[in-house]
Amino acid sequence: MISLVIPTYNEGAVIEQTLRRAAAALRAAHEEFELIVVDDSSADGTAEIAESLGREFPVRVLRRPGRLGLATAVLDGWATARGDLLAVMDADLQHPPEILRPLAEALRQPDTDMALASRYTPGGGMTGWSWIRRFISWGATHLASSVLPLTLADVSDPLSGMFALRRSVLDGVQLNPLGYKILLEVLAKGRYRKFTEVSYIFEPRGHGSSKLGPRQYLEYLMHLARLARSTRQLAAWVRYGSVGLSGAVVNIVGVYFLAEGFGWKLLAALPLAIQLALLNNFIWNESLTFRKVPAADEPRKGLFTRLLRYEVICFSGALLNAGVTLILADHGLRAALAAAGGVLTGGFWNFLLNVPAIWRVWGASRPRPA
Repeated sequence: MISLVIPTYNEGAVIEQTLRRAAAALRAAHEEFELIVVDDSSADGTAEIAESLGREFPVRVLRRPGRLGLATAVLDGWATARGDLLAVMDADLQHPPEILRPLAEALRQPDTDMALASRYTPGGGMTGWSWIRRFISWGATHLASSVLPLTLADVSDPLSGMFALRRSVLDGVQLNPLGYKILLEVLAKGRYRKFTEVSYIFEPRGHGSSKLGPRQYLEYLMHLARLARSTRQLAAWVRYGSVGLSGAVVNIVGVYFLAEGFGWKLLAALPLAIQLALLNNFIWNESLTFRKVPAADEPRKGLFTRLLRYEVICFSGALLNAGVTLILADHGLRAALAAAGGVLTGGFWNFLLNVPAIWRVWGASRPRPA
């Protein structure tokens, strides 16, 4: 049986349609199911409307005092669930309930532990979003993948609010979410081997307004920091940052000796200095940062292949580094100072855009539970 939790707060205008469509989708998947509405003291009769539908299909309501948050609502709902499969979706119809059918069908495959609805796989997307909203969504998703690259290296939509999993994924796991992104907590701590992503179109809100505000955004950042620490990725970040610092020193010192010590033209000294820095970083990441990181399910690629992938991923940052260095030198800065400016610019570029891809060079996937 699949137990679907639907957190609500003032969703009276749409809750009946949401429940009817969810029930129809699960019936179409030939699933025995229960619908659990977790309501945070809605003043518009959301809980009462949901309870009135109990004569038509299996729905029950868990009432909570005040607004206690989406993530804890999901946990409270799962705590009362009877199914061997657990699921969650929003009540506002931005998550099309019809996607429940492929999610449930995916979990009936013997080797799949989780099924995630994704906006960012082929066939997925968002309807009616401005470019600003799309950029904010991309930024939040990329930030999560950069802060938790071992957990989220292969997840296209780690902030999805619609997903399903086997109950066994949470056996013996202590979840302690903060804010509203419960999937991050499950991905970081759950006991799973394989997940499947199902494409969907994120629909415009049919009624009401977004519950997100400054507090929720702050809680999101705090949640990422907490997960980085609890999954020991913060320690890996310290090692990675230390390696990056050593590479910066190699780059700057290399430019200084080649350009100012041996009289090379800067255009000739830069490629060699940058390449030495890249090799320094690769060797130390290979032997220090990722030495004890679990590899992905497939065998780790050979050393030369990893080096080539690393060079390709870092090429844009290296090119930016060289360009900024040459511009600064052309404006009168000494070669070493210009190189320092180029290193900072290229390093920031790699951090901003390339961290998840760089960490995947070593086949880094989420830490496997004992």
